[in-house]
Amino acid sequence: MFIRELQKEILKLTSDTYPAFCRWKFDSIPDFDKRYPLIYSSSPEQLWKEVNYLQEQGLLVLDSECSIHPGIEGIIGFIKATAKGIDFIQQDGGLSAILNVQTIKFHRDAVVVLEDLIALSGMNDVDKGKAKAKLSELTTESLKTIVQTVTTAGLAALMK
Repeated sequence: MFIRELQKEILKLTSDTYPAFCRWKFDSIPDFDKRYPLIYSSSPEQLWKEVNYLQEQGLLVLDSECSIHPGIEGIIGFIKATAKGIDFIQQDGGLSAILNVQTIKFHRDAVVVLEDLIALSGMNDVDKGKAKAKLSELTTESLKTIVQTVTTAGLAALMK
């Protein structure tokens, strides 16, 4: 079993000691047992499992000496956060949220999708015809605004 709160605490510790491996700052952390209670109370086996999982996800790195030092300090002391690990625990997603912005290009051909939605709607045939005619008159920028509005409304309905 994996313990998400323990993983979060491990990432918090490695973020707090970044850019060093934790061993360089381990002894200088006041009230370690109170600041990181799950790490402090976990078995070395559970910590090793969580650390390996986080390492395999690319959220932290292990020093090559990690496996030869038993106990909590031997495991926690030889890890450090990656940039991906720090961004993962940031409230705003860190720099990854800024650098990994995706651009979606809107093509005029997407009008066909909107026309299909109109055809499937509960409108009468006259209103469907008017709506389709209006779509063909709109600029790409206007269509983009409509798609954004419809998407926002749809997502809001899903979240209820």
